[in-house]
Amino acid sequence: MKKITFGTDGWRGVIADDFTFDNVKIVAQAISDYVLETYENPKIIIGYDYRFHSENFAKICADILSANAIHVLFSNNPIPTPAVAHAVVKKEASGAIMITASHNPYYYNGIKFIPHYGGPANTQITDKIIKNVERIQKEGLKDINPDKDLIEYFDYKEVYLNDILNLIDKKAFKGKQLKVLVNPMYGCGIGYIDEALRRLGCDVKVINNWRDPLFGGHLPEPNLENMKDLLEIIKTEEFDLGLATDGDADRFGVVNPDGQFISANEVIFLLTDYLINTRGKASSVARTVATTSMIDKIAQKHGMRCIETPVGFKYIAECLMKEDALIGGEESGGLSIKGHVPEKDGILADLLVAEAVAKLEKSPKEILDRIESEYGKLYNKRIDVRTTHSKKQEALERVKNFGKDSIAGLKCLEYRTRDGLKVILEDESWFLVRASGTEDLIRIYAESKDAKTLENILSEVKEYLGL
Repeated sequence: MKKITFGTDGWRGVIADDFTFDNVKIVAQAISDYVLETYENPKIIIGYDYRFHSENFAKICADILSANAIHVLFSNNPIPTPAVAHAVVKKEASGAIMITASHNPYYYNGIKFIPHYGGPANTQITDKIIKNVERIQKEGLKDINPDKDLIEYFDYKEVYLNDILNLIDKKAFKGKQLKVLVNPMYGCGIGYIDEALRRLGCDVKVINNWRDPLFGGHLPEPNLENMKDLLEIIKTEEFDLGLATDGDADRFGVVNPDGQFISANEVIFLLTDYLINTRGKASSVARTVATTSMIDKIAQKHGMRCIETPVGFKYIAECLMKEDALIGGEESGGLSIKGHVPEKDGILADLLVAEAVAKLEKSPKEILDRIESEYGKLYNKRIDVRTTHSKKQEALERVKNFGKDSIAGLKCLEYRTRDGLKVILEDESWFLVRASGTEDLIRIYAESKDAKTLENILSEVKEYLGL
């Protein structure tokens, strides 16, 4: 029996291999046990994405929960993860189960548990659920007798769209008629981001806006490699902006009118600068250890603290809830802001970028150029190195015993080991080494003021690791 584990954002597995109906029943029962131990008269929301069998996996979860006398609110339609998180808070639910594998390949699916605060489950919660899983695997599942009277159906699209549009400066769009190309990547952003933009007065063209469980043969992740169709269209027609969301619409993608892909790091510091200037200051901003330090520079200028967290939006969520953070983001494309649920929201991120473009009457690249003229330019890059298990272990041993005084001719000034190894170098440069917890994969991140120096850092670190 394969081990069921919760990663940084829930449990994910290959459909019909480890992600099976039987295993979904086990995880749903484990969540039921946790919910019954934690909340009085619990009420759980269930949502699901457009992946193969997602609605059927969701129905299994509803049956299990109702059999445990838990009131279930079941989405009538596929729904974005951020909308489910929003519904948890708005409906004062005990939590939610979201069936999704987010941006993973089409043959994956997953279960994400969202607690009552509307953000990713923290480690303490997932540890309790996993202990329940292990116990149930040993003891076996009891007979299931669903109580259909406890399963209530709902449609949340209008509530979510209305509330999210209240976070947007609608006046910024008046008289602008922004022309936007939207790519929901066959995922849960279908009918959400395009509808929101139309309500703001934008002229919207949408591609890939129907259900395709194969995601057009690409990963449903809004990056440069997977959005070539959007990049081609935006270069041949006149648009002010290109926007995308991933499979469950919790991650964003932004493209300049000339077809230039705007990285997640760039979007996050663009919006950090924009929100400080338009929404006012807060006590802090938050970013993960792998995210650009341009955010630190912007925060410092405005007398705000920049909080560095481990990778995983659950850590950003804590800052949004407890540290008066104005914005929190991660380089993998997750972002949320003060006043919203502490969950990644690609729809909100896209709308905020559109607002900035409309209000400032500049393209994303022009906005970035202005910010970089003020703070200086930083180049950053991530490389994913697939290797063997033995080489991965050797590399991790080298990381553990890292003792070099310099990398790429730059002195090593500080060593941080809260999540992997992050080394702060001279001249505002840094690198980070993190290992995947589920694959034989090493990730190397780096940032520098000079593009050539950046490549030298990555090359030298990779060589040091024996990869």
